[in-house]
Amino acid sequence: MAGDDDELLTIGEVAKLDGITAKALRYYDAHNILKPAAVDPATGYRLPATDTIPPIKCLTSM
Repeated sequence: MAGDDDELLTIGEVAKLDGITAKALRYYDAHNILKPAAVDPATGYRLPATDTIPPIKCLTSM
């Protein structure tokens, strides 16, 4: 789980920053490959922390 000082982004924002699709991020979450830092209980939105971006780049370059 992300610390209080980590910036949380929506998966759409992470997708734009990283050049990966939001669908891929949902897939990674569903298959326990890369879990979000938090999930908004009201909306169900996955909120990855900004510190997860480097591992995502590693996954997509395989």
